[in-house]
Amino acid sequence: MNKFYLTLGIVLLIDIIIYSLYPLFNKITPELFGIPFFYWYQTILLVITSLAFLGVSFIKESKGEK
Repeated sequence: MNKFYLTLGIVLLIDIIIYSLYPLFNKITPELFGIPFFYWYQTILLVITSLAFLGVSFIKESKGEK
């Protein structure tokens, strides 16, 4: 297995682990612009996850794999 693909897999696995730590970020405080911590944390993770999957998709496509 290519080390590059292993690294990409680890990055995506870290993201899955962060999402599974739900009890740690299920709280109201602190707030950011009046929005509770849980909601802005989820929004930030959604953006990061989307960018990670988009990056993996572009890299696989540029290598000619499907």
